Amino acid sequence: MEQDTVQIVKRTVGLLLLLVLAAGIAGVLLWRFGSPWGASGAQKDIQAYVEQTYSGQNLKVDRVSYNLATRGYQARVESETREDVFFIVSAKDGEILSDSYEADVEQKGNTVRRLEETYTELVRKQLEEAALSAPVQASVHLDSASVGAVRLGMAFSMENALQYNLMLEGTSDDPSPEAAARLLEEVYARMDTAGYGFSFYGVQLENDGASVTAAQVTPAQIKGGNLARIFQLALEGDTESGVYLVTRGPEKAQEESTGE
Repeated sequence: MEQDTVQIVKRTVGLLLLLVLAAGIAGVLLWRFGSPWGASGAQKDIQAYVEQTYSGQNLKVDRVSYNLATRGYQARVESETREDVFFIVSAKDGEILSDSYEADVEQKGNTVRRLEETYTELVRKQLEEAALSAPVQASVHLDSASVGAVRLGMAFSMENALQYNLMLEGTSDDPSPEAAARLLEEVYARMDTAGYGFSFYGVQLENDGASVTAAQVTPAQIKGGNLARIFQLALEGDTESGVYLVTRGPEKAQEESTGE
């Protein structure tokens, strides 16, 4: 009789441990991936919000996905007829957490990003064919003075009045102001030949903890043939050129100089 009682207790304890383990695993899965009922509720909440807030705009709500950062759900909402009209709506526990319509659509964020990405791809193709002194990645950014001229859904064109800036990032055996100046001259020559214009150029070269960063460099300063001297003056504190320049020595050298 006593042995039967012991066996029952053991089985009961084992069952309880299994239940606790299963509950723990389920909790982790729900925390990491959300739940079907949570997704279903968020889908309905977002759909109702979009229909009420943006009625008449012919918008489609995609299937929601779980957002671990907010532990809620989000869905992409897009127009079926208008380019660049898409945004993200997030919901949790029956409430709308965020709506990116203002930044993405009203402020033309989607259009700005598309224009920048289109121009960036054109520049990258040109640089792939160029013999540069250092390998770089290019990114094109709309100049802040031109943001107000962007129209929602406008097509990319080299003929419009929008102004862009070009930023280059890469590695170099010699991340010095002289190397940065030489690279900018090479890239400018390639862009000028291709008919690509920019208001400002910038570059960052790195190697083993050492780096040089230059920004706000104008085309006139590059083609003037004296860019290395302009960089040297900027490094010495001369602000007349408007060029931003900063260098950093190797981390090992910095540690030795500080006695660390």
